[in-house]
Amino acid sequence: MGQNLNAHFTKHQKRFLDLIAQEPYIVETFYLTGGTALSACYLNHRLSEDIDLFSQKAFIGEKVIAVMAKICTKLKAKSELTRIEDLYRYDLTLSHDKLKIDFSWYDFIPLEAPNKLGSLAVDTLADIAVNKLLSISQRTASKDYVDLYFILKKWTVWDLRHGVEHKFKLDLEPLYLSSLFAKITELTELPVMKKKLTLKELKVFFLDEAKRLAAPMIKP
Repeated sequence: MGQNLNAHFTKHQKRFLDLIAQEPYIVETFYLTGGTALSACYLNHRLSEDIDLFSQKAFIGEKVIAVMAKICTKLKAKSELTRIEDLYRYDLTLSHDKLKIDFSWYDFIPLEAPNKLGSLAVDTLADIAVNKLLSISQRTASKDYVDLYFILKKWTVWDLRHGVEHKFKLDLEPLYLSSLFAKITELTELPVMKKKLTLKELKVFFLDEAKRLAAPMIKP
C-alpha cells in the first residue's frame, strides 16, 4: 500500500489538481506521474509545469472532455485540446500563465503500488525513476538528465536498468546507455532549478558515468 504525500505544486497546479481530485472518473482511472510528480511530490529539485495523468487502461475520451470543460469553467481558463491517438493534451491559459495537461493511456504495470495525494493516485519514486531512464532513449531533454542526476543519488544505473527490464521488457545494454549519457554534451541550458546544479556539473557527472559504463567493453 502506498504512502500519503506532501507536495510542492505551483498555485495553478494545486488548484487544478484539487479540482480534478473531486472527479470520480478521473480518480478511478488516472494517476499522476512525470516530472511534476517527481519534483513536487519527491525531490523538489526543479520547476516543472506540465501535469501528466496516465491510465493503465483505455479511457473514455468523452468523459475526460466533459470533466475538463467543467474544470476550465471553474478556473476561468481558456483551453485548447490536441488529440494524438491515445493522448489528450490540454493547453490551458489562466490569466497570464499557462498549464499543459496530458491524459495518456500508458499500458505498463507499475513496479509498486501508487502513493496518494488526497484521493489522487501518484506514481512512486521508483516507477518515475525507471520511466526517466527510458525517456532518455526517446529524447534528449535537459529536464530528463537533471531528473536522473538527482535520482542517481538514491539508486544506481544498474538498479534502474533492472527496473526497465522488469517493467518494459527492454534490455538497455551498458554500451547503449553510455552513448545516451554522452549525449549530455548536446545540452545548452538547464530547466529552472530549485536545488543547486550547474550545467558543467551535470555534464561532468554523465560523462563520467558514460566512461564507467563503456569501460568493460573497451579492450586494453
